[in-house]
Amino acid sequence: MDKLSLLSQISLFDELPLEELKVIDNMSEMKPIKKGTMILSPDRPIEALFLLKQGQVRLFRSNQHGKQFTVDVLVDGNIFGETSSLTLTDDQIYAEAMTDSYVCIISKNQFEDFIEKNPKIALKLIKILSSRLKELYSLSEKIALSDVKYRLLYLLLHLSEKTGKRKNEWQSINMKLTHQDLANMIGSTRETTSAAISQIKKEGFIKKKLLIHVNADKVKVFLERY
Repeated sequence: MDKLSLLSQISLFDELPLEELKVIDNMSEMKPIKKGTMILSPDRPIEALFLLKQGQVRLFRSNQHGKQFTVDVLVDGNIFGETSSLTLTDDQIYAEAMTDSYVCIISKNQFEDFIEKNPKIALKLIKILSSRLKELYSLSEKIALSDVKYRLLYLLLHLSEKTGKRKNEWQSINMKLTHQDLANMIGSTRETTSAAISQIKKEGFIKKKLLIHVNADKVKVFLERY
């Protein structure tokens, strides 16, 4: 697999000329990551940035009782990790590969040297961090104040807008998600989440083939009226 061509498809670097991509290619290390691998954890911090080229990575927290809360699910083209001058996660975040994935790894020193020479990249990172924080605050508010059906529909619409493709009124969610994954993301149990999924499927909010498809317009109307 050609690492340089992979880097050129990562959204962070989509405006860089070939010469600068070659610099990143030389300083980054691309690794295949097996499904279920814990890439980052509080007891195994790594000062580096991870550029997710292919796959799916779950960012989550875990409380003292072992209950997990998913902060975000990242797909192709996303970036996570931290250095001393930039934090796209925090020291209590776990990062787990949900599927077999490919990541390019840039060490702290290499990245900070590159940023000094490429301020345009620093501005893009600020936009990414700002957008992620807004998403997290919005999702946290919905989880705190709403019932399971609302939280689930809000999440599914968000994931479809983030990863999917639209065909007529239906919008796909292009990621692999179990009922337990969704339960973790809305702060519920798997049993309650499964029951809510059955309910919203009967009501025509979603349908499932290989992927979950969301009736985007119908869900938006429900959320606005709630």
